Amino acid sequence: LWMFVSCLFAPLLLLVVSTRGPSPALALSSGGSHGQRRGDSPSRSSELVQKLKQTRRPDDVLRLLDFYDADVNGFAIASAMGKLRRFGKSREALVVFERAKTRGVELNANVYNAAISACGRNWEKASALLHELQRRGLESDIITYNALISACQKGG
Repeated sequence: LWMFVSCLFAPLLLLVVSTRGPSPALALSSGGSHGQRRGDSPSRSSELVQKLKQTRRPDDVLRLLDFYDADVNGFAIASAMGKLRRFGKSREALVVFERAKTRGVELNANVYNAAISACGRNWEKASALLHELQRRGLESDIITYNALISACQKGG
C-alpha cells in the first residue's frame, strides 16, 4: 500500500514543490505574522513557546495553554500541538486544534500542518484537514503533503 500511495502522491508533490516559490509559512520564521487576533500579545505568545520547549510532561503543556489562554496565537498553538504529538498525545493535540478554532485563534498553515501530523493513522481526518486548509485560502506546502503521505502510510 505504501508503494501505491508513494506512486500516487510523489508526482503531485514534485509538481507542487516545483511550481511554487518560497512558502508563506516560512514567513513565520523570518518575523512574519503570527496569526494575531485582537488582544494577542506577541511577547506573551513568545514566552509561552519558550516555556513549552522546557516542558517534560504533556499535562504541563495543557496547563500552560490554559494559563496563557487569552494570549495564544497560531504559532503558540502549533508549538503546543507539536510538543503533545512528540509526547505521544496526538488526540490531545487535535483537541487543542479544535479548541483554538472555537476560540477564534487565527489558524495559519503551520497550525494545520501540526494538526495533519497529529492525525497519525487517520488518513481520512488528515485529508479533511487539507481540504479545510485549502477552503480557508491557506497555502499548503511540502510539510503539509509529507504529513498527509505519512498518515496514508500509517493508515494503510
